[in-house]
Amino acid sequence: MPISVGMSSARGALDDVSFPAVLSAAKDGEGWAVEQLFLDLQPRLLRFLRSVEPAAADDLAGEVWLAMTRGIGRFNGDLPGFRAWVFTVARRRLADHRRAAGRRPTAPAESEFFQELGGSSDTAMDVIDRLSAQAAVDLIASSLPEEHAEVLMLRVLGELDVMRVAEVVGRSPNWVRVTQHRALRRLGDVLDRAASEEIAGIL
Repeated sequence: MPISVGMSSARGALDDVSFPAVLSAAKDGEGWAVEQLFLDLQPRLLRFLRSVEPAAADDLAGEVWLAMTRGIGRFNGDLPGFRAWVFTVARRRLADHRRAAGRRPTAPAESEFFQELGGSSDTAMDVIDRLSAQAAVDLIASSLPEEHAEVLMLRVLGELDVMRVAEVVGRSPNWVRVTQHRALRRLGDVLDRAASEEIAGIL
């Protein structure tokens, strides 16, 4: 079951029923259909890129859209498959950028979201589900190793199931399940520590 967060359902957001018609119209160059795709994907794409490469996120998103424009005519599949394709393109552009820049990835280290939150992997899932999409991304990116964070962000932002995430990252579904479990357990530990420190500060 995919992880969900309180993402605003922007006007024009896609769903499984409307997607085939929107995809067909976008392939035909219809502006309204391209706008529908943009409204659904751009916020997710930017949040993902800003969490892993904030300084270059806008430029990378532009490169992803250019690649999508060139490749959309060859895409066949459903909405989850389309989102998986977009995030696959984004990861490739990100890898190209990092190779060209010759540096290691960096991640933001914000901690404002730890206050009044507490423990265990089940609670971590509850916290992610309650937060806005941006707050969830910031919490995940600041708390977890890159591979763990990426898996959760693909589940949260892409709304991808385990099989789709496995396709995007080039790993087995079992690896994705294990990584997700470890990520949530680690996130739960972080929330436990933050709650303990908050209590200690009050006493």
